[in-house]
Amino acid sequence: MRMHRSFRRSVNGITIDIFPHLLFRGVSSPEGKWSLGGLMMQSDKKKPFWSYLEVHMMVVLMVVFMVNIFCQIFFRVLFKTPVFFAEELSRYAFLWMVFLGLSYATLHDKHIRVTLLVEKFPFTLQRITEILIHLLAIACFCWIGVTSISWLKFISGSVTNAMRIPRWILGLILPLSAVLVVIRSIQKIVACCRTIAAHRKEDEFE
Repeated sequence: MRMHRSFRRSVNGITIDIFPHLLFRGVSSPEGKWSLGGLMMQSDKKKPFWSYLEVHMMVVLMVVFMVNIFCQIFFRVLFKTPVFFAEELSRYAFLWMVFLGLSYATLHDKHIRVTLLVEKFPFTLQRITEILIHLLAIACFCWIGVTSISWLKFISGSVTNAMRIPRWILGLILPLSAVLVVIRSIQKIVACCRTIAAHRKEDEFE
C-alpha cells in the first residue's frame, strides 16, 4: 500500500490538510471535506460558510498563484518559453489575496494595533474604544468603496496588457473588500455590544 505524506494546519476553525500528490485533483467526501489543488479543508459545521468566505477565496487564489508560478518555472526552465501572462496573473491573484485579507484580519483582530494605552482602560471602556475604531473603519471603507466605483468607471474601457481582461473586472476587489470590511466591522460592533451587556449582567449578579 502506497503511503502519501500530508501536512495539517488549523486556522480559525478550519482544518487544512495539504496533500502534495493531489495537486491537480479535486476530492470531496460526505463528511464535508473538500480539496482543491491538494489543500484538503474541513470547515467547522457550527459556523456558516459565510464566516469563512475570505478564507475559502484566499485558498483558491493561493492555489492559482502557486500553480501559475510552478508552470512559469517549468516552461521557462525546460522549454525556454515563459508563460506570457504568468507575471500578470500572479500579480492580480496576490492583490486579491491582500484585499481579502483586510476583512479577514478585521473579523479576527489580526491588524497591527497599539494597545499599550487601551489595555489600561476599564473593560467597558476598552470595548467602547473598539466600537469607535470600527465605526471609523466603516466610514473610511465606505469612502473607499464609493471612490473605487468612480475609478472603475474611469478604467472601464481598458484591458490588461497580457491576459486582455477588462481592468474593471480585476478592480472589483476594491469595492468588494470595502463591503466585506464594513460587514465584518458591523459584526465586531455587535459582538462588542453583546460583550458589554453580558459584562454588566455579571456585575449586577455579583
